[in-house]
Amino acid sequence: MAPPSPPLPLDALYEVLLRVPAKDLCRLRAVCRPWRALLSDPQFIGAHAACHPEPLIFAAPTDGLAAGHLLDIMDLSGRVIKKVAKPGSLCAGRMEWARTAQLNVVCVVMRDTRSVLLLNPATGAVSSLPQGFAEEHLPLVRKITNYRHIVVVAVGKVASTGEYKVLRVLQGPSIRELLCEVLTLDGSSHARWRRKKTYTEYVDLDWWNRVTINGIVYFLSREFVMDQGVVPLPIASFDLETEEWRPILRAPLNRLAISIRDVSVASLNDCLVVIHYIQQCSSMDLWFLMDFENGLWAKQHSIPLKSGFLYDDIPVQPFLVLNDGRILYYEELKLLRIYDPKTCTSTDVAEIGRYSEIGLYKGNLLSLPDGAGA
Repeated sequence: MAPPSPPLPLDALYEVLLRVPAKDLCRLRAVCRPWRALLSDPQFIGAHAACHPEPLIFAAPTDGLAAGHLLDIMDLSGRVIKKVAKPGSLCAGRMEWARTAQLNVVCVVMRDTRSVLLLNPATGAVSSLPQGFAEEHLPLVRKITNYRHIVVVAVGKVASTGEYKVLRVLQGPSIRELLCEVLTLDGSSHARWRRKKTYTEYVDLDWWNRVTINGIVYFLSREFVMDQGVVPLPIASFDLETEEWRPILRAPLNRLAISIRDVSVASLNDCLVVIHYIQQCSSMDLWFLMDFENGLWAKQHSIPLKSGFLYDDIPVQPFLVLNDGRILYYEELKLLRIYDPKTCTSTDVAEIGRYSEIGLYKGNLLSLPDGAGA
């Protein structure tokens, strides 16, 4: 018998494994302990991510809480390559909803206490945000008897400092009184909510219709705001760096001519986009914000749709512009589709499950815990 081949030198093995897709590497961790150590090493994970920059998709199943997992991670073909499990410390019966922020942190809101937990899919770690309220708000909060007045939590990263912050907005004793608090996620056990200026603009924020882009939290409003004879949709925004509300931004649509149910906001390549769903034409218009200070918008795409706007889940959600200009989006018919602006046509990529939230996953597949695998 021929003698066994000598093992590959470690540096050669390193270079070979860098070229293997992440899904296969997750399985190769089971080959032996040295391979598992190498494929779990943060330096290797970072180098592999640099060699494989293809974006991934996160999606929160509508029945995921009952099924025991919170997220599906899939590639651009719609193939599920990881299922992020629900940690055993979370009781599905007590959950209200799970939403994934731009930073790939799953915000789990508890039904009974209205408290918020943050789940990191990459590590499986669960952390609780501090209980209670900013000290200055306690006299007002005591007048609030319904926990459902805690209406919104948004997470974002401050580009200039690298800090991660959480914005919490509560409905005050008055329907027009929005109490604002900010928390810095610095890993300290002494973190506390800080009171910020009360939001008093005459707008009715659509709490579910919001997006965080580069440390700015944008909220679409359902309110009427007169401006030179028309009624534009206002967009409120909070700057996590300055921890202040910014001036009201006027959306490029007339509130009198549309229904608020036909409008949403999204982030495409870190640009704020207003989506106008046009039911009679089965299409959606994408308006891109070009200049915040001057309120300048540009309608760049009008995309044909298949759906009938049943509003059971998110109707249509664009979330990625590819390098060649094509746009990847999700329809409520459970379809992942791509729109080509050169031909003004859309093609089906895959039929996927029903999801209540879908967007880009900017983390690394190799960083997900092995127990989360499909």
